[in-house]
Order: sequence, then structure tokens, then C-alpha cells
Amino acid sequence: MANPYDVNRSWPDYFLEHRRLTVEQQGTYRCGDLPVWTVYCPAGLLGNSTVVEGPEGLIVYDTGVNHPAGEVIAAEIKKISDKPVKAIFYSHHHTDHYNGASAIVDPADVAAGAVDIYAWENFGAEMANEFGELLQRQAMGSGYYGGAFLSPEDRHHHGIGTLPTGGAPGFIPPTKLLSEDTTLTIAGIEVKAFYTGGEAISEFGLHLPEFDLIAIADEFFTGIPNMHTIRGSKPRIPDNYISALNKVLEIRPEWLVGSHIRPIEGKDTIAGHVSKYVDATKYLWDQAVRLINKGYTPVELQHALKEFPEELWDPPYTVPMYGTPFTTLPEFFTGWVSWFTGDSTDMFPSPPAHKAARLAELMGGADAVLDAAKADHASGDHQLAAELAQIALRADPGNEDARLVKAAALRARGYQELNPIARSWYLTGALELEGAMDPAQVLAAYGAMMSVDKSAVDTVRGWRYQLDAERAKGVSLAVGIRGADTGEEVTVRIRHRVLHVEDGIADDAAVVVEATPEQLRGNEAPKIISGGEAAWHQLRSLLDTEWTTFYMHMR
Repeated sequence: MANPYDVNRSWPDYFLEHRRLTVEQQGTYRCGDLPVWTVYCPAGLLGNSTVVEGPEGLIVYDTGVNHPAGEVIAAEIKKISDKPVKAIFYSHHHTDHYNGASAIVDPADVAAGAVDIYAWENFGAEMANEFGELLQRQAMGSGYYGGAFLSPEDRHHHGIGTLPTGGAPGFIPPTKLLSEDTTLTIAGIEVKAFYTGGEAISEFGLHLPEFDLIAIADEFFTGIPNMHTIRGSKPRIPDNYISALNKVLEIRPEWLVGSHIRPIEGKDTIAGHVSKYVDATKYLWDQAVRLINKGYTPVELQHALKEFPEELWDPPYTVPMYGTPFTTLPEFFTGWVSWFTGDSTDMFPSPPAHKAARLAELMGGADAVLDAAKADHASGDHQLAAELAQIALRADPGNEDARLVKAAALRARGYQELNPIARSWYLTGALELEGAMDPAQVLAAYGAMMSVDKSAVDTVRGWRYQLDAERAKGVSLAVGIRGADTGEEVTVRIRHRVLHVEDGIADDAAVVVEATPEQLRGNEAPKIISGGEAAWHQLRSLLDTEWTTFYMHMR
């Protein structure tokens, strides 16, 4: 719908300069005369790939955000060398680091052992936790924070690249898992893998002593670290970022390459940038802890430390273009203290719609609240305007004018915002309120790109999160399942409205089936081995497998 509350498009001064320093520099960069190249922002997308040529072949550190990005990387590799890829390293379990692999190497070569794919030992568990069990919420969050669904006029960089609107996945599971700092010889090159655990606790870097070079991933960016991502994540540990960067300072390499930077040359130059990055990270964490111990709540932390000190600015690195204080600081409270601020009033609050209806009543009705929101928007207080419009919209969900005022206020607030992720969320929220963005489109595009193939039994293990507890009331049931792909056998047991997965086929299984992963994900009937199919249908009827779209701003 057209919004009558026009907002003029604008960008903060440094916003476009940062794009010039980052995304607009996309290309392939060689580290001097070394046989090491970084494919930077392939096709403008976030997620670099570092390629190392050895006497016997190539090593690739990270493979891009999706299969199309991997194709760009593969084309660049062909320009570099005709030697075969001998090994791939997945720096960690985030999509922009592993999802282009099948464009770079043939999965059949991986299966045959001609190509090794290395990851840290917790890679699979962390990927399943962040992008498996919570895939639908992560997919929705990624659509809002990446700006992929904004209009061409509003689309912008992500601080470290741009996000695609989807794209086929190209993940190939790792074949070799690392559990400790390890020295390897691959393609005739000595490679020292060292654990970092910064943005992701499955993360590690590489040290190539022969080239006096370090490759790291999500501990050093063109932007201060995103120590909390508003798309959703488990707490990220600031000291892990710091220890990873201190490792760089300890080694003092001549070259630093990474998954979100262009190559940096010179021991002193690298030390200068990295030291300031350490200080920026420590500043946010240390000052937050100091203030938390003085009783500051998440909102109070946001306002107390909202300005990033100028002496810590080091463009394009320590600038609030990836992480930013006001989205990071609340997580330091909720992740290390509690979601509960300490005020008992907030322990079990009233439902938002009920509270909004009462507030609107006390303020003279939803129309009066909306008039105040319009006045604040006109005067430039767009944040308060959005908060007031939210009260009016919750009190009167069918109020189209309230939706448009809130949309306009969020858009104006977004245009003021320097941080690309926050800016994207504001602007995408405005589109949602205006009906110009379909959340189902977001869920479908990112769900497909972020999903990975699972075995039959791994699919079954995820059913615990799909059991509808109301449907399962009073149900006691055991069903045996054999994976047609691996031969692995498990029993699904329902009791007390909880789904358990046990190894092996239990003697009391009412039915035993053999199923492929596709049958378990869809509605196709599996092969009945023993028992009656009614028990199988009963089990499936208890599962809530529908992908449900939802709104972030209209509730």
C-alpha cells in the first residue's frame, strides 16, 4: 500500500564511504608474490575465499555463501591455477563460509578421498543447533537483517558484503574433524590450524609459516565485531575474539588474510589494525561489565555506551558497520546475567495487546495515541513515534493508519542509521507494515539456502522440536524406524507429551518402517516392515511440520 507519510531517502555520511572501501572493491587479490589469493566479496556477496597454491595442488579456506558464489570463486580459481583442489577448510559453521563448496570441488571426489574437507569437531553440532533446530526463525531473521528484500533504491551493503535473496546451497559435509591445534602438510605446504572460537565456537584459523601468513575468519572484519547478531544466536564470547587476535599479535605475520577483509601486508601495519580491534572489542565488553555491576539494565547500557569513542575508529575496521554498540550491549546482560532486569514488575508481564489497550484507553483512545505519534514523527522523534504507533496498532490491530505511521517512523529511523544491519531491519520492517514484503517469501528463500541435507535418522532426531504437545496429550506410542540411506535404526517414543529418540528398535514398537530422508520430510508412505500402519499415521499426525510465516512488526 502507498504510504502518505513520505520519508526522504538519505544515508549518514560514512555509510556510502564504507561501501566504497568494501563491496565496491570486490575482486581477487594476490598477496604480493606469494601463491596466495583472496577472492573478496565474490559477486559483491559477503564471504571471501582464500586460495593457496602448493607444489601438489590447491588449498581453499572457505567457499562462499551459496552455490552461485561458489561458482564465482571456482571461476577465479581456474584463472589462478589448473592444479586440483586438495583440501578445503570450513573456518566455521556459518552459511557464508561453507555453502559454495560443491561449485569448487566435485562431491564425488570428496567421497572418493581425493579432496579432504576440514572442520572443527563441533562443526556439525553447532550447525544443527543454529541452522537446524531453529532454521525457520534464523531464516526469517536473516531476511530482515540482510536487506535482501529492500527495493533497489534502498538495498545496501551489509558492512562486510551484501546478502543474496536466496540461491541453491552447495554444502558438502566435512570429512576430517580437528579437535586440537594441529600441524598438517597438504599439497606440499605446512599448515598450522589453531582454534579461535570467536564469532562461532566452531571457528579456527590457519598459520602458513612458509609464507609468514595467517588466515582468520570471523574475528576481524570491516566493522567492529558483531558480538551479538539480531537475527538470533547463542551468546558470543568476547574473550574468544580477543584471544584469536592476540594470537595474530603474538605471531606477527607479514600477511593477514581473512573471510571478510582484503589482504593486509606488513607486520607493523597488521599489528596496528589488530591492536585497535582488540581494544575496541575489550572496550565494549569491559565497560558493559563495569556498568552491569553498577545495576545498569539492557536499555540503560544501550544509552550509556551508545557513542563509539572516536579514538577507537580505524576505518574500515573498527567502525560500527557490522556490530554496533546498541545491538551488542543488551546481549552482554541477557547472555551473562538474565533476561530479567531485576524489577519484579517485569517478571511475568501483561500480554502486549492487553497492556496497549489499557494504555490507549488512559491516553484518550487509539486515535489520540496515533495523533501524538504523527506529531512526534513530524518533529523528528521517529523512535518515540514508532513506539506510540505500536501502542495504537496493538490496541487496534486493524488500524491501517497506525501501520502506515509506524512504517514511516521506522523508515525515517532507518535512514538515520549508520549500522547496515540495524538500518536493514528498520527498512524491512516498514515494508512489512505496508504489505510490500511477504514474510513467506523470506522464509522460502532463506530456508532453502540455509538448509542442509540430513540423513533419515538425523531428520527423525529433529522431530522432538515438532511434536505438538496438545495433540500428544495422553498418547503413549513407540515406532521403530530404519533409515533406508544408512541402515541406522532408532525408536521414536512418545510419552508425557515428549518425543524421545532411542537407539535401536524397541521390542514394544507398534510398527517398524524403513524410510528415506525424502519420505520422512514429505508425505510419501515408507515401507512397512512389521506391525500396523495406523501407528505410523498416528505418529505423523502428532508432528507440526508446517513452515509457518509470521510477522515481526504487526503484533
